[in-house]
Amino acid sequence: MEGSCIVLLGLLLACSSHAGKQDALILGGRKVVNHSRPYMAILESDYKEILCDGFLIQPEWVMTAAHCRSARNFRVLIVLGVELLSDSSNHIWDIARFRPHPHYNPTTWENDIMLVQLNNPVPYNKEVQPVKLPQQDREIPSTAACSTAGWGHTRNGGKHSTNLREVNVTLVPRDSCASGHKRKITRNMICAGNKEHNACQGDSGGPLVCDGVAEGVVSFGSKECGKTPTVYTKISRYLPWINKVIKSAR
Repeated sequence: MEGSCIVLLGLLLACSSHAGKQDALILGGRKVVNHSRPYMAILESDYKEILCDGFLIQPEWVMTAAHCRSARNFRVLIVLGVELLSDSSNHIWDIARFRPHPHYNPTTWENDIMLVQLNNPVPYNKEVQPVKLPQQDREIPSTAACSTAGWGHTRNGGKHSTNLREVNVTLVPRDSCASGHKRKITRNMICAGNKEHNACQGDSGGPLVCDGVAEGVVSFGSKECGKTPTVYTKISRYLPWINKVIKSAR
């Protein structure tokens, strides 16, 4: 399929050189309540390196960021249904194909969204459930309760958390966000977080969840975590593309 990568003989033959290993961080977060985020996923190399986060949206589909494709040749797996990293070996799923947005721009970070199709559908249980997606072009209410989650560092220069952690984040207007990042923040992006409660680069691909709905995909932030709001790809702007990709794979 156009825009996809091919998994051959168990190796990922990646087609982008933009993504690399980045430090992960959930700033000002807390350990999640058991099974409270059953949609969370990890993109992991076969030698246990966490590459990115993601989240389950359908039995065969995980959503993440387009920049999470790696230029290195190794097998990439999806881990579902875990909160402790030490449990990941028992919850691994093979990947059939990667479908990054065809107009992803690694310079502007526009259209930083990707769908990952699993080899087989995932059976749902209390540990594995999809997250809801928004309606097309939905605007998030300013009063919405939003949060993000990941297995990242709890401070700059730290190590990966062994537990899945979460943090509540506040939405930030696009104009305020743009001044901090010194780049264009488009209608396809959402900003959230501050210097005390935020995500950071290595949590790329994880969801921004507002009132139980996945509204954004972690895209980019500042090198110093918490210095600026995190920018998320706005999922509601991509529903026609998402539906087209999933339908074409049937």
